[in-house]
Amino acid sequence: MKPPCELIVKELLPSLRAAIVKELSEVHHMKQTDIAEVLGITQASVSLYLNVERAKEIRFITAEGISESIKEIAASIASKKISKAAVLHSLCILCSEVRRSEEFCQFHQDMLHIKNCDICK
Repeated sequence: MKPPCELIVKELLPSLRAAIVKELSEVHHMKQTDIAEVLGITQASVSLYLNVERAKEIRFITAEGISESIKEIAASIASKKISKAAVLHSLCILCSEVRRSEEFCQFHQDMLHIKNCDICK
């Protein structure tokens, strides 16, 4: 039995990180080393996200408002008007929003082969 928090660690956080890394690199033209520094990950991890060798499937990004939130977080990071603590806070809020989404809940139910579960909410 896998609780929702395990799904978050294995699926959601890597997906969110990958989406933010791609946004920072492709839209804001940030260097891999700068992205790594601000996200608290290694440059090698940034490279893996960009080359789709880590977080191959970007899940849950289609949940309502998530892609917009990712763009806002990336824009704040790129403008350097946000602290590392604020980035973490934004990610925690985003994670909570995704966890409450129907898409996440349905994925969790499908993974566990259960029906009528509302533990994610």
